[in-house]
Amino acid sequence: MSDNLSVSLDGTRCKSYGICVSVMPEVFDTPPGSPTAVLLRDTVDADEREDLEEAARACPAQAIALNSGPKP
Repeated sequence: MSDNLSVSLDGTRCKSYGICVSVMPEVFDTPPGSPTAVLLRDTVDADEREDLEEAARACPAQAIALNSGPKP
């Protein structure tokens, strides 16, 4: 069983609020002119789980999803 988490970002929901970037700038970014945030990487280590869960909870658009294990 892997300790990594996979993360996905629903571009149809994301409104580029940038809260995810403030919580985890090493995972999310809002490029200039982009209508949505982007993922800089799609897996995080288990020790980053708390921050990733905070980013997902704080997202007003509920565009962030977490999954245990590697990306399917």
